[in-house]
Amino acid sequence: MIDQLPQLSPDADLGEDILQANETLLAPEVSEMDKRAVLYKWLGQKQPCLFGRLAMQGSDGPKGLGVDVCWIGESDIDAGRDHVAAKIQRGRRTWKDRAERGESSGFLIMVNSRHLTYARPGKELVDACVELSNLYLVEHAPIERDVIYTEAVPFRRPDGVLTLFKAGCNIFYSGAHRTVNHDRRLPGGLMFSMNSPGHYANSLAKRGLQDSFEAATDFVRETAFRSIGNGGIGCPHVPSASWHNENTEGHHAAPERKRPHYIPDNFDPTRYSAVYHTDVLVPTDVTSDSRTVHESYEEVDAEVWPHLILDYISTEEFPPDHVNYGLFHGHPIEECARYHNPWPPRVAHNEELFEY
Repeated sequence: MIDQLPQLSPDADLGEDILQANETLLAPEVSEMDKRAVLYKWLGQKQPCLFGRLAMQGSDGPKGLGVDVCWIGESDIDAGRDHVAAKIQRGRRTWKDRAERGESSGFLIMVNSRHLTYARPGKELVDACVELSNLYLVEHAPIERDVIYTEAVPFRRPDGVLTLFKAGCNIFYSGAHRTVNHDRRLPGGLMFSMNSPGHYANSLAKRGLQDSFEAATDFVRETAFRSIGNGGIGCPHVPSASWHNENTEGHHAAPERKRPHYIPDNFDPTRYSAVYHTDVLVPTDVTSDSRTVHESYEEVDAEVWPHLILDYISTEEFPPDHVNYGLFHGHPIEECARYHNPWPPRVAHNEELFEY
């Protein structure tokens, strides 16, 4: 399937930053270790999501955000789907063992491939995203398009109770450059990214890197505020694919004098907007849309999702039937369920979550 993906021109403009990284990432004679170093440097500088940048500093870094990376190279792809699935599941279990101890809150699966790097956005790329997702989220296979899938991240509380947190699952790929999915651009192929802000906040508090769970939650919330609207990187003409809503409901964010210019003073701290649903694993429209964005998403009539939530970043405890359950307070489990994923998928609807 990967070999048969329709390709962009070999001299396609993917942005100078990606083209420079690809000189190493697509070179067959370069070691995986050197390729990892180039990707990590790019993620630490060019990733719009600030959680991704912090993760490149490691769990021993000043912000203490750990991430595990499962690397799938050309030789792994050549070995076939069973080999790739087994390698992903081994890496996934190793990550969850570290997550239980609070050492890692994120998991990346990097599929380093020239064919994926130059894959043209379209139906075939959507199909490849689905097939690769089937090898990762085996408990939910067959994966469906336009659905929110959630990973389960173990965490052992200071009192010894084992819990699970929800983590978002997203896909990044090189061909997203200058499309409606521009903020999901990446050098070297295609990558799955899983991150649990709630697990991260609890980990910071447990390891004493923040004074309290409340302080850790405040830090995570501010990092999320700064990630929204921080896109458009890699091309001076393409705006961020996400932005802050103006405050119309009387919500008030804590004052912060040093917020970036793209965060308005009257922003809504509970909802934001984007031209894709940021929690959907395989979004059909933006992944299949190969049109070039020049200066505005309006020129390609992009769908706007104005009800994307931020109010889950909270110390408030929610009941088990609430959409925010398991995000910042873990779900208690038995020891034998540490690798189980109990979170059901849900279809994304472009409307307010009235079940609140």
